[in-house]
Amino acid sequence: MNDRQLRYACAVWRERGFSRAAEKLNVSQPSLSDQVRLLEEEIGFELFYRGGRGTEPSVNGKAFLEVAERVVEDMAGLKEFGNELRSKAGTRIRIGVSSGIAQAMVPRIINGLTHIARKIYPEVLTATSRRIQRLVSQHRLDVGLLFENKSARSQHNLTTEYMTSAEIVLLIPPTHPLAKRDKPLTLSEVATHSLIVSEPRLGYGQAAIAAFSNSDLEPNIVADCDDTESLKYMVLAGAGLGLIPRLSVENEIKLGLFKALAFEPKLTVNVQLVRRPEPLPDRVEQSLEQLVKELHEALGPSVKT
Repeated sequence: MNDRQLRYACAVWRERGFSRAAEKLNVSQPSLSDQVRLLEEEIGFELFYRGGRGTEPSVNGKAFLEVAERVVEDMAGLKEFGNELRSKAGTRIRIGVSSGIAQAMVPRIINGLTHIARKIYPEVLTATSRRIQRLVSQHRLDVGLLFENKSARSQHNLTTEYMTSAEIVLLIPPTHPLAKRDKPLTLSEVATHSLIVSEPRLGYGQAAIAAFSNSDLEPNIVADCDDTESLKYMVLAGAGLGLIPRLSVENEIKLGLFKALAFEPKLTVNVQLVRRPEPLPDRVEQSLEQLVKELHEALGPSVKT
């Protein structure tokens, strides 16, 4: 059993097929199939059901692949860490950014790094809040930027630093009847509409649902998704109206692709920087301190909620 065999098997699982996995990994299908077969011979059972309906994991295969995927991620992180230790020319900072705030934060991160005197090599990963928290706790990322979620923070033993507050708005297509509205909406007005939210059990989705609950209202949630890009596509397709932080869609609003209506009273969620409680290497810690200062200046004054 080796790293390549595990990577190949996990790719087949993710891509739901040997040919798609081979194309994704840029290897020949026979080579990939041979490595998966050797792995199956070693562990003593088939990882996949091979049939006319596609490639599905077997019962034992699914359990094995779930663990294998974590091992592959850990191996990749170990290689990255070795590269970092080998690098002498600059400081490498590994930053995870929740997909919901990527369009607002990634440009500010890159711009902030240009103002730091020392040479910085940023590694920026955009992913779900859950994955970022897990990777920070596993030392795969140095820090993460995401919407506040107290329960997950406690679960992964992470500390937080407040960065800014983000206003939650109702996202609608420009052709929707509400697009002519020029004043904020009440929660009771919105509750009857078909609503789409991202990650309703954590982050901003959790904050939005809690606001309805505190007003004894039950919102009509017709769909949820794990990233804000999918939410935008669903709104444009007419699946419903979106509950989303304004900074997650500020570029599209400026371009006129969407209209965003505020709430009265205003709904907000905090954006936080999460990290492990133990200090990072000195050069990373110093660079990170400067970056956080640059981000605070770029984000401007905001009211902590």
